[in-house]
Amino acid sequence: MDVVLALIVVVAAFYFILLRPVIAQQRRQRRDIAGLAVGDEVLTSGGFYARVVEIRTQDDGPMLILLEAAPGIVLRATPQAIDRVTERAAEGASSEAPARPGGAAGGAE
Repeated sequence: MDVVLALIVVVAAFYFILLRPVIAQQRRQRRDIAGLAVGDEVLTSGGFYARVVEIRTQDDGPMLILLEAAPGIVLRATPQAIDRVTERAAEGASSEAPARPGGAAGGAE
């Protein structure tokens, strides 16, 4: 009886400590990707902040997301590369992207 109770406690601890956070993260990522729109700022799994410039859905392949990491620098990404949406595009906002903290230019001073 004690062994069965100990096994139940270990399985419950495994679920709450390891599985539940991973399931919640996957659910959040699916929700973010489903609501992704042109103009949203995202954080990629590689650590890049970028703005979504185009979303292409294909019948015979994966969805393709074009990201602008800096002015004129466009990256192709899959939905799995999007870690999270950091800023949603404002409804009716101008096509001019707002400046990001730290600036886009990386020149030395």
